[in-house]
Amino acid sequence: MRLILATSLIMRLTGLLKKDRCIRGEVLMLAPCKSIHTFGMRSPIDVAFLDTSAKVLASERTMLPNRMRSHPKAVAALERRSNPEGAWPQVGESLVINFNPREGMAVNEDL
Repeated sequence: MRLILATSLIMRLTGLLKKDRCIRGEVLMLAPCKSIHTFGMRSPIDVAFLDTSAKVLASERTMLPNRMRSHPKAVAALERRSNPEGAWPQVGESLVINFNPREGMAVNEDL
């Protein structure tokens, strides 16, 4: 799975609101990030909060529009357009994030 890293303030604030961001199979990683929102979104998203070692602190599938979630110990959040059939990180899992300068970042390819 391809991971898109959002580190600028504007990218983190808009997240998945931009229609061209994160096509199927791509995940947006917001860093740093302790909270996310779905205000202005038209469809649900899947969310996972990570700590400094990429351990999943909280995970939610199909988070509806006009909601907020946060985790006080989170340093990053993963977001994707909701995919109820696809795998998604569960609380307690440790993710492996690989970086290849030619191909970008990838996280646990089975997600």
